[in-house]
Amino acid sequence: MIVMETPENSPHELSMVARELAKRFIYRYVERGDSLESLKKSHMGMGCLKERVQIGGWMNGKSHTTDFILVSKVNGREANVSFRLRDIFREVEGEIMSAAALDDFRLEPG
Repeated sequence: MIVMETPENSPHELSMVARELAKRFIYRYVERGDSLESLKKSHMGMGCLKERVQIGGWMNGKSHTTDFILVSKVNGREANVSFRLRDIFREVEGEIMSAAALDDFRLEPG
């Protein structure tokens, strides 16, 4: 049986969705002012039937430091993608600052 690669099951698409899940996972913590170091120390994770993400830990039989955020499952599919926590943290910080700047702009009279 030949499986055609479609946009919804391509490795690139899966990686992009995994990155968004990683960002969503830490967004509220960054928004409330948690530091990168506090997130690294937390070793926190979230798992359910369809999604699994954690800061540091084991994935694919390999141990990862808390410098990485691991996304092992997305939409019920194995993803096994790791990202540098620092990169995801900075991306989320940028999104939060951009949203705040946009809100400030909207509040200006005129």
